[in-house]
Amino acid sequence: MTDDSLETFLQPQFIQENVSLASYNTFRFEHKAQYFAEIDSLDRLTKALRWAKRAEIPVTVIGGGSNLLISDEVLGLVLINRLMGKTAETSGDSVFLQVASGENWHQLVAYAVEHQWYGIENLALIPGTVGAAPVQNIGAYGVEVKDVLTRVQVLDVMSETLEWLSAESCGFAYRESHFKGRWQGRYIITAVEMQLHCLPSYSLNYGGLKQQIQGEVTLAKVFDAVCEVRQSKLPDPAKLANAGSFFKNPIVGAEQHEELKRRFPNLVSFPFGEAFKLAAGWLIDQAGWKGAIHKGVGVYDKQALVLVNYSEHKADALLELESKIKQSVLDKYGVFLEREPVKLPAVDAMASVVEGGIQ
Repeated sequence: MTDDSLETFLQPQFIQENVSLASYNTFRFEHKAQYFAEIDSLDRLTKALRWAKRAEIPVTVIGGGSNLLISDEVLGLVLINRLMGKTAETSGDSVFLQVASGENWHQLVAYAVEHQWYGIENLALIPGTVGAAPVQNIGAYGVEVKDVLTRVQVLDVMSETLEWLSAESCGFAYRESHFKGRWQGRYIITAVEMQLHCLPSYSLNYGGLKQQIQGEVTLAKVFDAVCEVRQSKLPDPAKLANAGSFFKNPIVGAEQHEELKRRFPNLVSFPFGEAFKLAAGWLIDQAGWKGAIHKGVGVYDKQALVLVNYSEHKADALLELESKIKQSVLDKYGVFLEREPVKLPAVDAMASVVEGGIQ
């Protein structure tokens, strides 16, 4: 790209300055982006990266903003992912679905259900974009996105080349991937490919999901049941500002789990390999935080795992509440809670961040 075309790119219709991010994060915190652009094509994405390189500023990519904690002004260039499109190819009893990273995740799940494609119905009503799903390895009701992903298309930030990465190479773990770790800042996810099933295949043995379905199990019934359960427990970000589950369910070893079970017989936990996953919401609830209010933020009264923003314009009060809850749970159970939403500004000045979803 020539200097002239780069200069043309820096115009109000392309890149803006000092833009509030309140509309681009579901906590609705009003911290600003130093520079800002919405990206609806790979060409525009490449041009934006080149402009940022020449200006020697970091780049942050945001999807739906539903798994973000924006705590201060975001320096550099913030890009809003608007890459759209999807294609499907059937092979035997499978369908291989390629989806651009800016597509809405829940709408994709509904699309799959409409076409009778099995595999992601348990992940209904998780907010955010398709590109966010691999970053966070979103999951719910015994299913994680890694279970259906075959590969992820990325743009290499330095070389500006597109490539497909196999799902096996992405380092998927519980709410983790290399995109949150060693690959942070190296790649921007532009599309994903997933393998879904054309024949009935269900996962119903987690979270009481099977008990929510009356009569014969169908794909539509599973989808509806997941939506109903989530809507009964989690606040709609459009009505009450939140980022979904704020804390990850902590993982503890067998010995610590046995000790906790001895001290707290009603402890809610699940086997997790050779370890155990604790229900963070139960820990927070039993520590007395459910429904608590701190300044203009609080803990949701129907699900203690969710922190909500009633009236704050900045993240300071939420960070204070987070600290208080963490210390309380640590004092009571000896268990450290880890935040699930991605915090901005990122520690790595060149980080590229795509928002994830809620558990």
